[in-house]
Amino acid sequence: MKKTSPNISFSVLSAFIAGLFMVLTACNTSQKKQESTAEVTEDTSQKEAIIEELSGYPLPTSFEITKLIQEAGAPYILTLSNVPDQAGNYITQKEKALNLGVYGTDLCYASTYMMKQATLQFLEATRTLIDELGISTRFNVNYVNRIENNLDNRDSLIYIVSDSFYDTWEYLVQNRQDILARLVVSGSWIEGIYITANIAQTSRDNSDFLEILANQKTSLNKLLALLEPVKDREEISDIIKGLYDLQAIYEEVGESMTTEQLEQVADSIEILRSSIV
Repeated sequence: MKKTSPNISFSVLSAFIAGLFMVLTACNTSQKKQESTAEVTEDTSQKEAIIEELSGYPLPTSFEITKLIQEAGAPYILTLSNVPDQAGNYITQKEKALNLGVYGTDLCYASTYMMKQATLQFLEATRTLIDELGISTRFNVNYVNRIENNLDNRDSLIYIVSDSFYDTWEYLVQNRQDILARLVVSGSWIEGIYITANIAQTSRDNSDFLEILANQKTSLNKLLALLEPVKDREEISDIIKGLYDLQAIYEEVGESMTTEQLEQVADSIEILRSSIV
């Protein structure tokens, strides 16, 4: 009987093993590609869902509250606003986003009262943070010039600055930076309440301001609803905690606000704002 050559047997076995390895490798690669594709699809779907969910600016702009303050007869108090020169000192993306919101409200406040110098200062502060956050839109290219050319026209200023709120929000959301978008809105809302509470504390007849503050319960609840889906994110956790503390006070507020409630709101918002600016 003719014996099979050991070399031939070894060659056949080697070829079989090599073929099996190639098949297994191909299967494994295919499986990984499918898993990777599934992950990308899921991630894309989640991001698209966020974009759809956050479509449209979620709260009234700060002009809503600064116009009410002005119409109630309060004087303009520059020292209530954040220091414009501080804009370049913020380091983290969180700090920059929050204070872009803060300065946005300060810009609304100044332009509502037609305070030209202050308007230009807060315009520069917002531009600094917009640039540092890399927010590049067609609107922002002409943003400064449009405001400078309309310093004597309150209605135009309100329109331009309001558009900047919408434009910044849409840019951040569309570019998968919804956390920063939420922080900008939070900073803006906090500054509006801070200014109003301080004016209410120093006014002889503060009934109008107490009513304005009381009416912010709805916007506070909307802001919390905006933040709650991401409340465990490091950038959000301390902000939402401060807002929860404020909400606890607002739960007892009716159509107007008592003097005691005003003091509680003022203290709470002071602590929260101090952690930002």
